[in-house]
Amino acid sequence: MQDEARTPFTEAWFGSGQRLGYDPDTRTIDPKSPLKVWIRVDGDPGHAVTLLPGYPDGSIGWGKVLPHLPDANAMPKIFIEYVGMGDSDKPREYPYSIVERTDLVEAIWRHFGVSSTVAVAFDFSSLVVLEHLARRLERPSTSPKISGAFIFNGGLFVDGHTHPWFTTPVLKRLDGISFLSNGPFATFKPIAGVMWSKGYRSKFPDALEEGVRDLYAALKRNDGLFYLYRAARFVDEHRAQGNRLDFGRIFNAYGGQIPFVVGGSDEDPFEHRQIALAKDRLSKAGLTIVRLPGGHLTTNEHPRALAQLVGDFNASLEMPKRDIARRLQQVRPAPVG
Repeated sequence: MQDEARTPFTEAWFGSGQRLGYDPDTRTIDPKSPLKVWIRVDGDPGHAVTLLPGYPDGSIGWGKVLPHLPDANAMPKIFIEYVGMGDSDKPREYPYSIVERTDLVEAIWRHFGVSSTVAVAFDFSSLVVLEHLARRLERPSTSPKISGAFIFNGGLFVDGHTHPWFTTPVLKRLDGISFLSNGPFATFKPIAGVMWSKGYRSKFPDALEEGVRDLYAALKRNDGLFYLYRAARFVDEHRAQGNRLDFGRIFNAYGGQIPFVVGGSDEDPFEHRQIALAKDRLSKAGLTIVRLPGGHLTTNEHPRALAQLVGDFNASLEMPKRDIARRLQQVRPAPVG
């Protein structure tokens, strides 16, 4: 019988990184701390691209994209797994929030001496990027330099969230998590399947099965499926922050200094309004917007195309904004299969 907390992919992915001690009280990477977080560093971290995970898949999403990204010499990378996710420790009593996730990212940057980075966020890590940039407005800092910000399928505006009732809202309830935790994989699969597009689910059932099993294994690793409940309030946190974490405010504050790209999948059920709002509110101000087909987990459905967007964005940061937009909008996904 297959161990549902392990798959060949998750074992290889988590085995490729390291677990470092993190002290949330001092907000430092501390080898003496009993709390461990999973991190993978490829190449020189001083100028690495920081790839921040999505909810609920975590860093394994970027693990699917990695084979299509430029190598470590051309594009150094830091992959981060938040406390509660993947191979990081999953304490039951912990102040899970946008704030603590941002504290961890900033601690990792300090620990590895990151002097400049491109922040690449998938899903709820958009809010970590917004929190960090809001902090810089409130407490000006020069390290690290944020060379660019790339956000895909993430929350941008508080009035743009469209999470279906049977997904994140249900996961905020303990009975919903108990249902998933105690039920068989067959119970989890149809609920998780909403993150893949209908076309992908019907045309590639074997790939879907593999993807859902990898997701389930990452969530259950270290007895952590409960994190779905503890972290599912990120939409509420965004709304509570109101204007402070509004992407429009952040973009207008940094638009002349930091290149921004936001993107979304055509069939993303969670944040599909965000790109429409971004286009309506900020396209005339010069925001670059990109789209790809498929469902929410673009990291699974179109990893090559997403990798090309990230790689091209990183490689073109010295170009004028108009040229960056033109280059990215030429990316077209290869056929799935």
